[in-house]
Amino acid sequence: MVKRQLAASVLGNEIARRVWWRNPRPGLRILAYHRVLDDDESSFPFDEEVISATTDGFFRQMKFARDNFEVISFRDLKICEQQGHPWPKRALIITFDDGYRDNYTNAFPILRELGLTATIFLTAGHIGSRELFWWDLVAYCIKHSTHASIKVLQLAPQTLWLTSEDARNSAIRRILGWLKVISENRKRAFVSQLAELTGVSPPNRETEPMHLSWTEVSEMANAGLEFGSHTLTHPILTNVSEDQLTVEVAQAKTIIEKRLKRQIIAFSYPVGRFDARVQAAVSNQGFQFAVSYQNHAAYETSSQRFALPRIHVERNQSLGEFRSILLFPALMSR
Repeated sequence: MVKRQLAASVLGNEIARRVWWRNPRPGLRILAYHRVLDDDESSFPFDEEVISATTDGFFRQMKFARDNFEVISFRDLKICEQQGHPWPKRALIITFDDGYRDNYTNAFPILRELGLTATIFLTAGHIGSRELFWWDLVAYCIKHSTHASIKVLQLAPQTLWLTSEDARNSAIRRILGWLKVISENRKRAFVSQLAELTGVSPPNRETEPMHLSWTEVSEMANAGLEFGSHTLTHPILTNVSEDQLTVEVAQAKTIIEKRLKRQIIAFSYPVGRFDARVQAAVSNQGFQFAVSYQNHAAYETSSQRFALPRIHVERNQSLGEFRSILLFPALMSR
């Protein structure tokens, strides 16, 4: 951490930016965001790990992106290929995963003010829904449980203590880590038992929806934002059956295209995980590009079009660290 902060102070300053501007490092930068929120993390009722930036931090990051890069969309990449042109030298794509409503309330006004586009990867089955994502439900139930401890026998024989904030956060991380590697059917079975296990019922989100509505999606699309698919229900695709894989990839694409009345060409793998089987399923449904969660720049090669890496944006990053990661991703990812 100390070495990373030192590198950021050196590579993220104005002198480094001017050096980079004269000789920019190659590679397409694709930024990966989830949520833009100003909530106090210590009292946040859901999974704070998906908060990527505050509104002020996001504004500063986007201003730096606008002033130093050419912000484009995946459709722009496709047009470059069709016309036989290379990708722009300073190309950058801004992406959001999941389809949280704060993408509309907090991020969209900033993008619009700065004249920037972005790509939002929608979890199609949750748009307009009041149902929590599984990771938010786990975090909510653990944080609100009055139990001193719980036992998840499938995870480990030992007790998961809930007697402090640190203990609860540790339990959340352990449970979510386990849910990411087991089969989708086992994950769904466990999530369905969370209320009984923790003694906590899911919150009523009628008055404050967490997900985008289709009206909000249409408004942003009409304003120039691009939309892609993040599956139907956000399973980890390497953990699903062949039939589930087809449903998650195909149905989500059909729903989004029907709602927006336009083709979508980009796909984001949930949690960034994929294998050859998953890549083939995405390609077979007519997607042109797919993004992962590997933390470096992307290059114009056919082998990468269904495994494009993205640069993570984390909620505790300083502006200097953000600048240094964008300017020198290869150095900062070491």
